[in-house]
Amino acid sequence: EVFASLDEYGLSERKQEVKSWYDGFTFGSKTDIYNPWSIINYLDKKKIGVYWANTSSNGLVGKLLREGSKDTKQSFETLMQGGSLQMELDEQIVYSQLSKRRNAIWSLLLASGYLKVSGTEYIERTGGWRHSLVLTNREVKVMFEHMVQNWFGGYEGPYNDFIKALLLDDLQAMNYYMNEVSLATFS
Repeated sequence: EVFASLDEYGLSERKQEVKSWYDGFTFGSKTDIYNPWSIINYLDKKKIGVYWANTSSNGLVGKLLREGSKDTKQSFETLMQGGSLQMELDEQIVYSQLSKRRNAIWSLLLASGYLKVSGTEYIERTGGWRHSLVLTNREVKVMFEHMVQNWFGGYEGPYNDFIKALLLDDLQAMNYYMNEVSLATFS
């Protein structure tokens, strides 16, 4: 249906681009499901864009990723680099447990459509299934890239310089910028 619509709108040569941006959803055994909101907007505007991800607030997802553990952040970085995560998931997501349960954020992202299962493996020892998770498509990846950029953009001060020094393991610069932050913060 999507390819027929692209043909009808004279966009036949854009099929692979549209597939990489908006395909990737699965429902049961049905694969190659496109996001209808994004497809409608793409056909209307005739250009690639982040349409679905901008339809709601991603505040909860952002908060859970920002405030998540070191392991959560490293796993998120793996996803952003095109990698996959292997884990057992809890299909019974309880809002109050999102920040407490180790894999709850990945269950939420899967249930919300931000992640998809690219493979499964039965784990005899636990009697459960290990899922291989990847970002759903290019639209989701770009949405997350914008989210991360917004976390670090906008404020140019000693704090950002401290973070840069931290990432470079420059102890002397870290000390200098920590003193700058302290002088600017404390009375």
